[in-house]
Amino acid sequence: MKETLSRLLTDTLQKLGLPPPAEIILDIPKVKEHGDWSSNVAMMLAKVAGQKPLDLASRLAEALRAERGVFEKVEVKGPGFLNFFLKPAAYHHALRELWDGPNSLKKIDLGKGLRVLVEFVSANPTGPMHVGHGRNAVVGDCLARLLEATGFSVSREFYVNDHGVQIKTLGVSGSHYHTVMTQIDSVQAALPEDVYRGAYLEALVEKLQEQIAPLRHDPVAVGKLLGVELLEDIKAELLRLGIVFDRYYSESSLYESGKIDAALQVLKSRGFAYEQEGALWFRTTDFGDDKDRVLIKSDNTYTYLTPDIAYHKDKFDRHFDLYLNVMGADHGGYVKRLKAAVSALGFNPEQLEFLLMQLVNLKRGSEVVNMSKRTGEYVTLHEVIDEVGKDATRFFFMMRSHNATLDFDLELAKQKSADNPVYYIQYAHARMCSIFRKAEAEGFPAPEQFGEIDLGPLRLEEEMLLIKTLLQYAEVLATAAASREAHRVAFYLLDLAKLFQNYYTRAKEDARYRVLNAEKETTLAKLFLVKTLRAVFRHGLNILGVSAPEEM
Repeated sequence: MKETLSRLLTDTLQKLGLPPPAEIILDIPKVKEHGDWSSNVAMMLAKVAGQKPLDLASRLAEALRAERGVFEKVEVKGPGFLNFFLKPAAYHHALRELWDGPNSLKKIDLGKGLRVLVEFVSANPTGPMHVGHGRNAVVGDCLARLLEATGFSVSREFYVNDHGVQIKTLGVSGSHYHTVMTQIDSVQAALPEDVYRGAYLEALVEKLQEQIAPLRHDPVAVGKLLGVELLEDIKAELLRLGIVFDRYYSESSLYESGKIDAALQVLKSRGFAYEQEGALWFRTTDFGDDKDRVLIKSDNTYTYLTPDIAYHKDKFDRHFDLYLNVMGADHGGYVKRLKAAVSALGFNPEQLEFLLMQLVNLKRGSEVVNMSKRTGEYVTLHEVIDEVGKDATRFFFMMRSHNATLDFDLELAKQKSADNPVYYIQYAHARMCSIFRKAEAEGFPAPEQFGEIDLGPLRLEEEMLLIKTLLQYAEVLATAAASREAHRVAFYLLDLAKLFQNYYTRAKEDARYRVLNAEKETTLAKLFLVKTLRAVFRHGLNILGVSAPEEM
């Protein structure tokens, strides 16, 4: 509908000999009495037209009133606002236009095939995933799904930190477990504080005793052996959430392939790396950093930043159009450095974007469930999925922006009531499916067999509000994709579910709201509305990776 109005305004301005602005602003008024849509285009163009805004608005209103099939009336208000009141028939036409054939919604081509690489999760393969990893995983996957739904070509990538201090520490931990496993009853008590610990590691070492035995004095080798197994556990956990990656990129491969040295050579040749005090430095102050950063320490070992620079060079060498990194908020300081590295390597830093994930507070009602890594006491993502299920896990991680701290209420996530948003939305979808089963039993065609239907009977205020909200869906998706905020889809579905449930329950008291048991033409029109609602729910739930059950 917004596109239709924008096109009408553009055509009208051209007929009046005025150049349309690059973007015509159209808003939905907060006050119903101000119409369905409002625009300030007359105030924007008054100076160009050499007229007062009010006079120009009046000229535009007079010309637009000729569109009798669209406007009930066009008002001029205030200093030059145009308020548009649309006819129901205009909304009915727009509702049909949501469909591309009888069985699928029209696709949104915001991305126009642009290639996007989304890197997310990238958890160290040193232990079970916690809820912070879970939020990162779900947000990253939902973002990838959203981009795909809006016309982008998306690749999903997991960067495996299988090299360095954490792997050596894991190996030290595994060797300790292996050494003491048959010597004492309490393994935990024998371990020093600075290693990984927990029942998961004890069980893994016991499983791999024979493989660890010849490697026990080589912590790096033990760490790599354990890391491979733990990565498989991570993959299995992600699969439980419906998350599959196109590539798991090994940090070790950067060392083995010589890509780190190649990246450093580029920095040197471009004048952004220099030697001082026995170390190699990156001139990040040239890019606004508060100080230069070390790349190779005086003991000839790399800093954490160095392989990350090589990894991002490899990313850009694969020629995507956009690179999205989903990371924890504790990596915020890394953003400027990685953008500096990309620029220093000769690439466009504007192509690299970061989503910084805030913390998750796990709760049971009002009680906070504490998490403490390396003590074996933190609640794992596996336990959360076991307790509340895949759908609730995914939806609850999307109930707030990634920029905000999230409270995840385990008790609420398990409730089968209207208080649980994912249950409420799924129940609305199941209720729609029930309507179609009853309709077919009464002799009405299945939704996919609907022919041309007169939507004129859809006149109730609640029906028009449902139609208006459905017509906002494409813009919600486009805005969410452009802002990288997939949680907007969850918010939209919850609002739409509330509108539908209100409409449905009104039928208990008012026969006009019953989808069935009305005149045939009215029933078919209402069924078409419900068909569109169901299609939008399925589409939105798929973006969130949540199932759309037909019965509950």
